[in-house]
Parts: sequence; C-alpha cells; structure tokens
Amino acid sequence: MKTLVNVSIPVILTITLVLLLNTGSSNIYGQIIGQTNQTNQTNQTSGLNTTQQQAQQQLDQANQQIQQAQQQKEQAEQQLQQANQTQQQSNQSKQQDPKMNEKLLNYTNTAILALNEDNTDVAQDSLVQIQNALINASGKQVVIVPAPAAVPTSPDDSDGDSE
Repeated sequence: MKTLVNVSIPVILTITLVLLLNTGSSNIYGQIIGQTNQTNQTNQTSGLNTTQQQAQQQLDQANQQIQQAQQQKEQAEQQLQQANQTQQQSNQSKQQDPKMNEKLLNYTNTAILALNEDNTDVAQDSLVQIQNALINASGKQVVIVPAPAAVPTSPDDSDGDSE
C-alpha cells in the first residue's frame, strides 16, 4: 500500500501540474479572447451594415432630389417656351398691321369731324371701321350686338313725351 501511495501521489501531483501549466488552460483563455474578438467583429459588422444602410438612404434621398430638380427644370423650360410663344404671337400681331394705330386715329378723327358737322352717317361708318379694325387686331372671334338690341326702348320714349 505504501508503494501505491508513493506512486499515486507523484502521479496526482504531476497531473495537477500538467493541468495547471497545460495549454488547455491557455486554450480556454484563447477561446474566451476568440469569442470576444468574434463579438467585436460582429459588432463592427453590424456597425458597417448600419453605416451602409444610412449611406444607401442618403443616396436614395439624393436621387429623389435630383429627379425633383429635373422635373422643376422641365417645368421651367415649358413655361419659358409658352412665354416665348406668347411673345412671338404678340410680335406677330404687331407686325401684321404696323399702321394699326394710325388707322384707328384716322377713323376716330373722321368720326369726330362728322359728329361736329352733325353727319351721323359718316360718324357711324367710322365707328364701324374702328370696331372692325379692333376685332381684326384681337384675332379672336367676336359677336357684334347692334346698339338698339343692347338697349331696348319703349314706344312711349320715341317722341320724348310720356303722354
């Protein structure tokens, strides 16, 4: 029995020393560090994913802003084209009859002179010419309503006396 104790004590001590100094304990330590590194890498990866998502969102927003700017540019170009067309039409109407002002002044002078001479027929003809010139200058369809139809008169008012 003494030999068993003499043999077993050194074996137990050796195994204990080997276990304490063994790389197994450093493996456990290495595993803990390894797990910590893996956790850090996971955190860094998730941080990268979050950064990538934010960058993607910013890129999407920038693309939307670019599209909106392009739409606004197109609208501005359309408005500019419409303004140019309106200006061209205005210029064309001015160029169609460059002496329109002169004609209108002549018609009004003739009408004034005719009214001064109590010549209502000439005055009426001048007013019709003025009206036709203005209608032609506008370039729009106009319905002419005769003056007597616009202001109805009663039969009693024709002689100026009511009775």
